[in-house]
Amino acid sequence: MTLRASSLPNLPKVELHVHFDGALSNELLFEHMKTFGISDSMPDTTVLPWEPEAPLKVRELLEGCATLGDFNCLCQCQGQRSLNTMLKCFEIFSPLVRGRAKLLEDNAYHFVKNQKRQNVVYTEVRYSPHFLATIDDSTATKVKDGEAKAVVEAITRGLKRGCDEFGVVVNQILCCINWRPEWADEVVDLADSFRSLPSCAVVGVDIAAGEEHFDSNSFPALHAPHLEAMRKAKSLNIPITLHAGENADPENVRKAVSTYGATRIGHGYRASDDPEFLKWVVERNVHFEVCPTSSLETGGWLGQESSVVWKDHPLVRMLEAECSVSINSDDPTVFKTSVEEQVGIVEEDMGVKMDKIKGIMRRAMEASFASEETKAAIMEKLE
Repeated sequence: MTLRASSLPNLPKVELHVHFDGALSNELLFEHMKTFGISDSMPDTTVLPWEPEAPLKVRELLEGCATLGDFNCLCQCQGQRSLNTMLKCFEIFSPLVRGRAKLLEDNAYHFVKNQKRQNVVYTEVRYSPHFLATIDDSTATKVKDGEAKAVVEAITRGLKRGCDEFGVVVNQILCCINWRPEWADEVVDLADSFRSLPSCAVVGVDIAAGEEHFDSNSFPALHAPHLEAMRKAKSLNIPITLHAGENADPENVRKAVSTYGATRIGHGYRASDDPEFLKWVVERNVHFEVCPTSSLETGGWLGQESSVVWKDHPLVRMLEAECSVSINSDDPTVFKTSVEEQVGIVEEDMGVKMDKIKGIMRRAMEASFASEETKAAIMEKLE
């Protein structure tokens, strides 16, 4: 990772879109694997929902890692420009942490330490508690009773330990998973249960790992449970941010706002092609959580053959349309980047002035799901 001097390490930053399971420490995971070995509960293969005919040989891949460098190659996605290729990385390393409370807690502490190093004064970190829980059967979908809650408890302990030590604020967002509609309802219940914590509270919900659930005609089994879960969240006054318009139909952004009740959009790059639509989201004060490197690596911005010209990035058009946006790392370990690096890209390669970037940080804090008291305290640091 090449950090840029102009990204100003001293700049107080706000990050709203970073996945905990995409920010795990490869060093901690590799050390755990070499110390304790690969658990007998580790599946030999995992079936990818978008590629069911080619099971992923998880155990074989991990057993072939002799060095940390080998492990990094399995867990990082660069140069592929494919969302599904990126998601495949998660299926390889996530079994190492599933249900391991101490390892989850240590990674959460490490995450806060890394945010402090980058002077990120406020973070909303998101993850799927079920995806990181112990799986109960060979279907890779059924989670043991109480395990998802145990995941949230372990991560919360690590986050709190880090926040107490490093003096930053980190709240949590719990994710439903596009391909796992059976998890959605409990995600909202867990968010409701953990929203009143005095620190490191759960402040919102999301649906991640694909947008097929928006398509009620082609994917009714995905659509109905997720929509119902978001309606439940809205009835409980739990804020909603949704992955939408990343590398799929821009109309998904409209559905996310109008039908699902989202006030923030993860990515949303496809919406930037239509100036009239950008006016529509500005009128509704919709906030876009933009992740520059991620947009390139997942194919959300450019196709396979397109050359990279950062000044043509959707973020630039969003800023010109006066959209509320934030700068985020998404999956820093998987993409081998950081939020500090993302600020550098926006400043140096997109040509956005530092005064404008400071304003972006303030808009991000305004769009956060933090309490008004926390917002006021963080705004003082940003000023």
